[in-house]
Amino acid sequence: VKLTVTVLLTLAVTSIVGTVIQQNKGPSYYIHNFGDFYYRLFETLDIIDMYHSWWYQFLLLLLAVNIIACSVDRLSTTWKIIFIKNPKFNTPRFRKSASRIEFTDDRTPKLLKKHYEQVLSKNFGYHRAEDKDDGFFIFAEKWRWTRLGVYLVHLSIIFLLLGGLIGSLYGFEGFVNVPE
Repeated sequence: VKLTVTVLLTLAVTSIVGTVIQQNKGPSYYIHNFGDFYYRLFETLDIIDMYHSWWYQFLLLLLAVNIIACSVDRLSTTWKIIFIKNPKFNTPRFRKSASRIEFTDDRTPKLLKKHYEQVLSKNFGYHRAEDKDDGFFIFAEKWRWTRLGVYLVHLSIIFLLLGGLIGSLYGFEGFVNVPE
C-alpha cells in the first residue's frame, strides 16, 4: 500500500508538470519560453513528450504490478471471509466496535433472543446467537460478496493502465472526431 501511494503521488506530480508544460512543441517553443538551459533539461528528462517517456511508462507499469500483487496477496483472506459457512464471532473485537449496540431491557433474554432471531432471519443472509453469562450476542451479516468489489475496481484500473500503455506504444493519442 505504501508503494502504491508513493507511485500514485509521483504520477500525480509528474502529470501536473506534464499539464503545465505543453507537450510535443518544437524546440524553438521551449527555448523561447523557458530558455536554453531548461530546454536541454526538459529534453534530457524527456519532459517534452513526458507521457510517452520510458520513466512515465515504467511508473504506470509499476502501479499495475503493485495493484496485481496486492490483490493476489489479499485474495485468499477475502475468499475465506466470503465463503465461510459459520464465521467466528470475536467477542472482544465486538465490544470495541463502534457499530455495536448494547442495551438493557425488562424482557427476559430468552424472549428478546427469539424476537431478534425472527427479525434477523428476514433481513440478513446469515445470523447466529450465542449465549453468554450476562446475556447473549447476536451476529448477523449480509452481502459478503460485496468484498469482491475492490477486485473489480483493481481490474478496471489495470485495464485503463494497459489501454494507456498499448495506446502509447502504438501512437494512439485519443479519440478522433470524424466529420459527418
